[in-house]
Amino acid sequence: MLCGNFCSDIELGVKGMSVPTLCRIATTLSLSTDYILFGKQEKKEKLSVFKALSPMVESVAHSQLPYLESVLKAVISALNHKDDK
Repeated sequence: MLCGNFCSDIELGVKGMSVPTLCRIATTLSLSTDYILFGKQEKKEKLSVFKALSPMVESVAHSQLPYLESVLKAVISALNHKDDK
């Protein structure tokens, strides 16, 4: 477990962290280490998003999948429309 002071010290550059600690933070937050270090997401990041969504989709009852598909299409359409503005 990371305490607030430790995180603050890292952000301020007072302390560093080991690679294993960075990896644990990235895993816990479902972020890439590149995103944590540089604030950029890689194209590979989509794969990790799919991996995170997969258990959620698998938990939906088969009869509810058409509804889930409709909701996802609506959200993606709205996001794409927002980017066009």
